[in-house]
Amino acid sequence: MTESRYISWLEKKGTALFRAAGTCWTLYHGALVPASPFPDYHDLNPGEARSLLKASGAWFIRYSRDPCNHETPWWYVVCDHYDPATINAKTRQNIRRGRRECAVREVDATWLADHGYPCYAAAFVRYGGRRPLSEGGFQKMILDTREGPFSYWGVFHEGHLAGYCQCIVDGGQVSTNVTKYHPSYLRHRSAYALIDALIQTYAVGRGMTLSNGNRSIAHGTNYQDVLENLGFRRQFCRLAVVYNPWLELCMDALYPLRPILKRLPDRHVIHEIGALIRQEEIRRAKPGPAVQLSPRT
Repeated sequence: MTESRYISWLEKKGTALFRAAGTCWTLYHGALVPASPFPDYHDLNPGEARSLLKASGAWFIRYSRDPCNHETPWWYVVCDHYDPATINAKTRQNIRRGRRECAVREVDATWLADHGYPCYAAAFVRYGGRRPLSEGGFQKMILDTREGPFSYWGVFHEGHLAGYCQCIVDGGQVSTNVTKYHPSYLRHRSAYALIDALIQTYAVGRGMTLSNGNRSIAHGTNYQDVLENLGFRRQFCRLAVVYNPWLELCMDALYPLRPILKRLPDRHVIHEIGALIRQEEIRRAKPGPAVQLSPRT
């Protein structure tokens, strides 16, 4: 198993890691997932899965497998080749406006900890009730990354921080791990300026693979659609889920009731159940160009 700088950083900060199938796994909201922030494909055998579930106490294991060139309902969003000819006219116009009205530069973690909180807190206005950390909590979160493989980029409008991105840079890969935009500056196409700068720096300038993770299950967003317009693409693969036995029984009972569950308010425990149902829909869906999924995906 080749250790990455990111895995070494997780170990140094005391994150619980579990090793199997040639990789490290970590807990995320009750699920056990590969600890890599980059596109990662695996295939667990039943014995490995049972051992991981027992050791971690996770509700289920989720991972990606079988990357392919045909359409599937599960994918990573990546930029590993940039062709300006694929960018449509409207997006090119937005990029030009973003470059004209905004400036993008790399900033260090200490600077962002001292100056980034107003942008971070303002971004939560668009998050439907989710609350930001306190300023002290935000500063600690940023400063804790100083010894890790992180790079921060800020986009500025007339000297004001309009957004930032935390990138994880490890080997030949880069992950846009956290991105926040101040809503007051989005009209200046700050998002277009920032993402285009990352593409030009990493994918074009350094020949690295830039990724934004896999498709969202729990939250509806069009952000990855914007990324695809800017030069990212979908790397299709298959979703694998291995449930703890008690949760597998619950899913078998709930899955036939999904038409009823989808009509209930998408809040609290119903939201969590809905996310599990949508995950199961994706896991069971057949590959092909016309996959019908839940309207909340």
